[in-house]
Amino acid sequence: MTLPKYDLFIFGLTRSDYTLSSVSVAWAKEWAKTNRVFYFDRPFSLKDLPNDWNLPQFKRRRKALLTGKNLYKDVSFGDVTFTQITPRVSLPLNFLPEGKMYQFLNRYNQALMEEVIKKTIKDFDVKNYVYFNSFHPVLLPIIPKHIHPQPLANIYQSLDEISQEPYIARHGITAEDIAMKQCDIAIGTSTKLCERHADKLSRKVHLLANAADYHTFENAINKDLPKPIEYEKFTKPVIIYTGHYSDLRLDHDLVIALTKTFAHCDILFVGTYEKSDLSKYGLDKIENLHFIGSRPIESLPAYLKYAKVAIIPYKSNSLTAGIYPLKINEYLAAGIPCVSSNFSKDISEFADYIYLANSTNEFMEKVKLAMEENPNDNLAKRMEHAANNSWRKRVEKLEGIVEDFINGKPV
Repeated sequence: MTLPKYDLFIFGLTRSDYTLSSVSVAWAKEWAKTNRVFYFDRPFSLKDLPNDWNLPQFKRRRKALLTGKNLYKDVSFGDVTFTQITPRVSLPLNFLPEGKMYQFLNRYNQALMEEVIKKTIKDFDVKNYVYFNSFHPVLLPIIPKHIHPQPLANIYQSLDEISQEPYIARHGITAEDIAMKQCDIAIGTSTKLCERHADKLSRKVHLLANAADYHTFENAINKDLPKPIEYEKFTKPVIIYTGHYSDLRLDHDLVIALTKTFAHCDILFVGTYEKSDLSKYGLDKIENLHFIGSRPIESLPAYLKYAKVAIIPYKSNSLTAGIYPLKINEYLAAGIPCVSSNFSKDISEFADYIYLANSTNEFMEKVKLAMEENPNDNLAKRMEHAANNSWRKRVEKLEGIVEDFINGKPV
């Protein structure tokens, strides 16, 4: 039996209008080129209402959130479109300890998700579908047996070392073990995650690492993109990082050392951050260090095009050991030299394509080498490697695993 035509139901921690590169949104965009995709947003909770009420992303969802009506919206990225679905407002439960009260109330939140799943199946006459839960084990890790039709396969994706994410870990550690055990197909984004879950649960966990939206990021090389407005005030070479500035992941001492060693450069962080993190480490007082907030993924190639070197200055700890950074293949697709701390087994496998450093001093030396290299020397090699790590390649691999599953082969 070959894989029948099917729809995709995708649900994860990241909403479809998240401002940074998102793994679950990337899967949705790629799958939407060939399949109908329904992207179920993570529910807003009652505690979000006071803070988020007037935010644009909340305002356009108000009717769906409060009444359960107008819950569908077509979301387009260039020529790719999928359907965004907004569940009703949920109960905030993370503060509760594990126990009967938490489980009782979580069944209500579960029912909200089941409600929109059943409505989507009915309204869009869904016959065959695959359910993909991306790192939200607490809520609807698999489709319950009482919902019909059942999916061709329930897929659960482990995205990060959940025990090292304080908020998610509270209820997520136990929930993820259950999700990994109950799903039909278990996948992880890093070698360490796959090995840990496989050893713990004695089952196969497939490695499907994060990839790149290759055709977006190759524009840094292949298109005459205008210089971002922020670059107008930069008179020095730019060293760039794209993504969230995370207190748990980023090596603050390394960043500070970088600003001193490369005082003749502007160091640019494009992505979300917490002001408290910057002030805690004095990063907001450093003259050549710039935080500009997030930008749409489509604009990132221009920021990379006009920078000299891209960096991944991560700490080496239990959290980062399980990370395969989404940005690595984006940097390679953009052709920019990249310097990274050697924080995981997966990043070390990029040694032929990026500069890896095992200490702060070595990081500085590698940035110097990257600044001095002729970008054309390694351009083709970097871009070819990124092309082989595209989201299309990942989709094709997972489709093969799904086909094996419906044909009764062990997965």
